[in-house]
Amino acid sequence: MSKSVLIGGGLLAVCTLVLAVQASAQTGRQNGGSDEATSTDLMGTWVRSDVEARFQPPASGPGPVRDDPAHPHHGHREGVPGLPDQEATPWVADLTNPIFQPWVKAALQKNAQRGLSGDTVNAPFVSCRPMGVPGSLVLLENMQLLRTSTEVTLMYQRDQQLRHIHLNVPHSKNPAPSYYGESVGHWEGDTLVVDTIGLNDKTVIDLYSTPHSDAIHVVERYHVVEGGKTLQVDFTVDDPKAFTMPWSAIVKYPRVTVAQIDEEVCAENNTFHGITVPVAEIDPISGARLPDPN
Repeated sequence: MSKSVLIGGGLLAVCTLVLAVQASAQTGRQNGGSDEATSTDLMGTWVRSDVEARFQPPASGPGPVRDDPAHPHHGHREGVPGLPDQEATPWVADLTNPIFQPWVKAALQKNAQRGLSGDTVNAPFVSCRPMGVPGSLVLLENMQLLRTSTEVTLMYQRDQQLRHIHLNVPHSKNPAPSYYGESVGHWEGDTLVVDTIGLNDKTVIDLYSTPHSDAIHVVERYHVVEGGKTLQVDFTVDDPKAFTMPWSAIVKYPRVTVAQIDEEVCAENNTFHGITVPVAEIDPISGARLPDPN
């Protein structure tokens, strides 16, 4: 190319490249094509509101733990007539749900008795511990999805908890149990499908503090609904040691207009409603983690 046409030709080439990329992306969206074209709307920041912190039941089939009709829960910011602004009622589970193994039902009954007696049954995040899966789906405030070519990262504002979803790879043969387990994912059109195993039994399912075993297997489907305004997560829990059958639920996250994750340092403010919760400490000499006080 001669010097006399270098600038014009370069500009033409750049314009042609931009148009080609736009056309390719449009074609991908129309044809259900590449991951990059079909998954864009999931990325960004979403929020969970405590106005509806429960898991929602599916259209049909076994569903999640819900309120005991005789003791409906009211959050401290729900504006329920007759309740002070900062007062909440305890999380009391409906024990008529047929999904419970006997030991889980007994644990929920004990939780209910404690709550109704005025004691506090706190979810793990109150003492700065991880929530696990699907427990992380109850975490309030903002949640952000970030993507690279090999993984999707879910970053929760509450306690700065993180999940790593490895894309297009199989599960390990025997993943060591951990708080967030091993999550692998793939795209089905514009839906991110996440399969999680290898979870320990130290977390809970929900705000009723429903326990589970280390056999728990969770499948989540993340997709955008309501014209891009809401991120919906449809998930199924299968844990034969804790539940008599697999069950499903739905969680919704409205889109955040100001996309940011604020810093929250749980260990520096571990007093909740006048109760100070002990947190794990680090030995200042060895740097080793001291035993969990809980």
